[in-house]
Parts: sequence; C-alpha cells; structure tokens
Amino acid sequence: MDASAKREMSAKGNELKGAGIQSLEKGLKVLGAIQHAGRAMRLNDIAAAAGMTPSMAHGYLVSLVRTAFVAQDRVSGLYDLGDAALQLGLASLSRTDFLGLARATITELAAVLGETVTLAVWNGDAPTVVDKIEGRSDSVYEIKVGSLVRLWPTATGRVFMANLPNAEWSHHLSAMMREGGESEASTARFVDALAGVREEGYAATLPATVPDFSAVAAPVFDHRGHLKAVITVLGRQDGFDIAPSGKPLTATLKAARSLSLRLGASVS
Repeated sequence: MDASAKREMSAKGNELKGAGIQSLEKGLKVLGAIQHAGRAMRLNDIAAAAGMTPSMAHGYLVSLVRTAFVAQDRVSGLYDLGDAALQLGLASLSRTDFLGLARATITELAAVLGETVTLAVWNGDAPTVVDKIEGRSDSVYEIKVGSLVRLWPTATGRVFMANLPNAEWSHHLSAMMREGGESEASTARFVDALAGVREEGYAATLPATVPDFSAVAAPVFDHRGHLKAVITVLGRQDGFDIAPSGKPLTATLKAARSLSLRLGASVS
C-alpha cells in the first residue's frame, strides 16, 4: 500500500472518530425510541423516551415522516415505524448470515465458559445439531454435528417443545415416552411443565442424557418472534452450576438474547 492510500485510510478513520452530525444522531434516537417501544406512540412519550422536549422531538418527527421512516396515523395522531424503516430492516435481515453469526456467538460462549456448546435447529421431526464448539474442558464425544437430540428429557428438546406448536412434536414425544415405559399421566405432567420452560426462557438438566453431563439450553428467536434455534451448553455434572444465577446459565441466556437481537427479534 502506497503512502497516499495510507493517508486516505487514516483520514477516513479520523472522520469516524470525529464529532459526527449531532442532529442526525438525535433523529435516530427518536426513531430508536419508537422501535424499542414495539407500538405506536404519542409525541410526549417519544420525547420522554428520547430524552428531549416535545417540541424538539416533533421537529425530528416531521423529517422522519417526510422520509417515510416514521408514519403518523391521521386519526389517532400516534407515530409508528414507516415503510422506509421496514425496508431498511428487511434489507439488513436479507444480508444476515445466520450460521455465521451463530458460530461466532457459540464460539465466544465456549471460550467464556470453557465448556462444550452446541447449536440445534428443528428439522421437522426432532432437534438436529448443526454446529458444535468444544470447550477447554471435557469434550462431549457423544454429540456430533448432524446428530439428532432426544425431545425427552434433554434441555435442548424441552426448549424446542416449549416454543414450538404442540402439533410439531406431540406425536413424536408420545411415542418416545411409551418406548421409555412412561405412563400417559407422566407424559401429561411433562407437557404441563413446558409452560414453565417457556416462561423462564430456558431449560436445565442434571444430569443430561449424556452420562455424567449436565446442560443448560436457551432459545434463539427470529424477527417474527419464531423459534430459530437453541443454544445448549454441556459440562461435567460435578462443578457445572445449572442454578438460575450460575455463570453457565446467565452467559447462555445473554448469548441467546444477543443472537436473537442480531436476527431482528424483539427481546425483553
């Protein structure tokens, strides 16, 4: 690279670190307030969320409406995201490499926890492992990329069932429970417990179906709020904390939430 090219790159870098255009940043703050609310908003509420006066927020809203990033209902006067914002979001989603983002996420999670991390998707019949990152500690050789994961009693399977329509998995679960010698009453109790998994946002097993290994699993959602995948961390039963406040679960939930946000999900 010659000297002139280096100077040009350096200049561009300095521009990115400069003061920027504050009015643009404030306008985007107004847009962000509407985005994060997840609903149409009144002017005063937008102003409060953006940390500015109503008159100032109104000025930015006028420009955002003109450019179609915000739309105002003529009857209620409420403001919501406009067509331009929708198109921008769709363009971003169309360029999203899910497996690339997911691999980066589970790689970082494995490094943080030092444990094996898997990514599973629903193949129409059962969870399928599509990626796996080994941790610094023991490897879980029983789980391989491409292998199917049991619906019961695994943490991965429970998260899928808790967040998918019953019609997707109920017949598979019934057959599996019968093969395992479980009664209909036992199956019903297990299904009822899935509501807690959905509400809590995770599942944990101690130990998991893999001998001597426990697991925590969390869901990843897409921009429509549909289940996209499940991230699971497995560790040796002795020393692997599956408590809600434990590091494995808190780190897994954070990773799943971060990936969901990258996919456009609205995650609380």
